[in-house]
Amino acid sequence: MNYDFDDNDIPNEKYVNIPSHINKIYQIFTQTGRYNESDINYLLKFFLEFNINTMEINYMTIFRICLTKLSTELMPYYAQIITKILFHLKFPLQALSFITDLHIAFLQSCIISYNYKIGYQFIKSKIFLQSTLEKKDNIMIEYFYYAGLIANAVKDYDEALRCYRIAHKCQGSSAFTFEAQKMESLLCFRLGMELKNWSNPSNQQLVAKLSSFIENNYYKEVKDKDLDFQDQDANICLKEWTLLAQLYRFLNNEQELHSKVSFDLIIHNFQLQEYETLINLLLQLNNIHNIVTFNSNTTIQPIRKLIANWKADMNCSINIANRK
Repeated sequence: MNYDFDDNDIPNEKYVNIPSHINKIYQIFTQTGRYNESDINYLLKFFLEFNINTMEINYMTIFRICLTKLSTELMPYYAQIITKILFHLKFPLQALSFITDLHIAFLQSCIISYNYKIGYQFIKSKIFLQSTLEKKDNIMIEYFYYAGLIANAVKDYDEALRCYRIAHKCQGSSAFTFEAQKMESLLCFRLGMELKNWSNPSNQQLVAKLSSFIENNYYKEVKDKDLDFQDQDANICLKEWTLLAQLYRFLNNEQELHSKVSFDLIIHNFQLQEYETLINLLLQLNNIHNIVTFNSNTTIQPIRKLIANWKADMNCSINIANRK
């Protein structure tokens, strides 16, 4: 994720009369280049002592840019300091009934610093009723897009889908609308859910490509060249997701006829060479869908013992749950 700062971040006339208590942070905001040690120390003190009751909402954009840039520059060497700032900011931001630019910076900083747990606690703790007056729609789109990324990171896929859908259904025009559609498509693909053909041409192309990976009844090996999307997000773990999506579809089709599927049949269809690969895939699939149980002379066990038992018992199979 790239957090660039462009000309739109340059303050306009509404920042001419800056209150004295935020004059210093405004000066830091207008600077270009990296923060010096004095600026960093001031920003650390400012955010660690941040009091929402003494801050004008109109200046949240200033705070947003400073916090996001500070988090970017402190990573990866001072991650604990960022965590401390986020832990402090979480409570005053939760107290607001509307979304501000600082909420966005908070979520961005959680992602930059890998503080997904703090971010997840934050997005699950509050239902926002409205956003700022000037950027009501677009700011909600951006907020729920980042909230979806955080929920996805902690594997709360239901929450991630909910956030992505809110983001692209909000009225307004934002690049994050299309990003949310794209991330929803990727997540639906990973979960084996129906893919939607979005209106944006780039998303249509993505959906068509993902659909082609699993439209065949038999396993089709995905080559690296098949995953050569211009978008980096579409390439992350996509080969593994493709295999899982194909396996999920295969098991669903088998469930229509049989309640059990032998390991031999899966090995044959998916051309797998390693026992451990198959077990790992099934366990990953279960983490998402809880669709299979192992049927052998033993109960579900640690993976190494399970593999050893399967090697000794070539009749080992799995039970497929009816997910309909």
